[in-house]
Amino acid sequence: MNHFVTPQLFISKQAKQLGLELIHDFCIQRTARLAFFLDVNPTFNGHQAIFIWVEHHLQANPHAELCDLHRAFTRCVPEY
Repeated sequence: MNHFVTPQLFISKQAKQLGLELIHDFCIQRTARLAFFLDVNPTFNGHQAIFIWVEHHLQANPHAELCDLHRAFTRCVPEY
């Protein structure tokens, strides 16, 4: 019998809130292929990639605000 474990994502509350704001502000669809641009695992959908990227960004820049994330996101993903 094969039992596959679903990977768990541990995303902070702040990263979730800021990620949701980015998703809303940029009208990002769940099916968006952002993982390549955001340098996250390509198995994640667009929303998951945003949350992971925001979490990593906040770990590197703990005092980052939404406007900082907007600028960083548009540098990573030029089409937005």
